[in-house]
Amino acid sequence: MNQSNSVIRDRIVEASIRLFSSQGFNGTSTREIARLADVNETSLFRYFPTKQNLFWAALQSCLDELRLRKELKTGLAQVGNPASVVPLIVELMVETSTYHPEVLKLLGISLLELRPRGELVWRQQLGPIFQAVVAYLKNCVTNGSLKPIDISISAIGLFAVVLGHQRMYKLLTGSPSPYANAADAVTAYSTYWLSVLLPESSANARIQDRELRQPTPETIPWVG
Repeated sequence: MNQSNSVIRDRIVEASIRLFSSQGFNGTSTREIARLADVNETSLFRYFPTKQNLFWAALQSCLDELRLRKELKTGLAQVGNPASVVPLIVELMVETSTYHPEVLKLLGISLLELRPRGELVWRQQLGPIFQAVVAYLKNCVTNGSLKPIDISISAIGLFAVVLGHQRMYKLLTGSPSPYANAADAVTAYSTYWLSVLLPESSANARIQDRELRQPTPETIPWVG
């Protein structure tokens, strides 16, 4: 594919992402996509023979943006300290929800409108990440760094709460997020989940350490 063809294809995919994620698969026409991509519909079908081909290309383009950071991969594989690894898991989900919301929308649409292939995509693309988290939690329970929890329920709960909370908050309150930025969201979710997952003695020690780090009037030079 020459450079010009590659540019046109990318425009079509970008237009597809915008329209499919906002209108759904059935609610979006190839004519609308062609218009937004500034190509004619005949040209669109030369790149993508069917609308389904186009949808899967759009979803794959979004999924290609998702990458596990090296620190997270290492932490999961080496069963690192939950106090360090759990925030990295949370960070992955918060950044996905904040900076790549289209991928979550397209994944949802794939399940609602394009089953059973949508289910296959979930298993192939997201299954390995989920299984890596499950294996990590299981190892942490075994070595005593986490409470004896139900692994699968805890992993699903972690993903569901972090990915779903901000959407529910917006739906119920009309405000975009309860947090000022992604960093604050990572801190809040991490603190919550560590309090749930860590053994009580470790959780209490973490809370006490955080309280000791809080500045007081005596430790702030310009106060007093």
